[in-house]
Amino acid sequence: MEKRNRYTILGLTDGLFLGIGIALGISFFNDYSFTFISILLVGVTGALSNLFATYNAEEYVTGEQIKEYKRILFARDYNPRKIRHARHASSVKAALSSFGATLVGSFVVLAPYIISSAVSYGGIKETSVVSLLISLAILGYVGSRNKEKKDRAKGGLKMVGLGLLIAMASSGVGLAVSSLL
Repeated sequence: MEKRNRYTILGLTDGLFLGIGIALGISFFNDYSFTFISILLVGVTGALSNLFATYNAEEYVTGEQIKEYKRILFARDYNPRKIRHARHASSVKAALSSFGATLVGSFVVLAPYIISSAVSYGGIKETSVVSLLISLAILGYVGSRNKEKKDRAKGGLKMVGLGLLIAMASSGVGLAVSSLL
């Protein structure tokens, strides 16, 4: 369970960070539909990337652990087929957890754009700010949950700070690109 939690948090924050960056960067120089499609594509691409990266990372780590276990167990209790099956199942669970969480994070960023489109409100910059605020609130919560009780506020603020840093950097790039176009 611990491994899945690790990859769920990784995927969720990755999806939120990617979404925030794309939303704020692109919203300065493009229309609503391009921003929406870009966030969606980045979310799906990020989720697929996390799926395969997590699987490969887990396969490698588990393979190294198996080498160590082999040495410890010798040949008596060693069943390669059983170990390979457990290794594969563990890697798949971790990869699917990361994939799903990245998609959820990306769709959290997309939600204000979907709602904005449904109510025919076309303010893309305002929608991007709402998306940023929702994402920062979730990042703050996630950052606070993985700390001791006395350090939770600090962990939450650190994640919010990272989210703001990404938002400022991507907004700066978006403004620079829009000034060139």
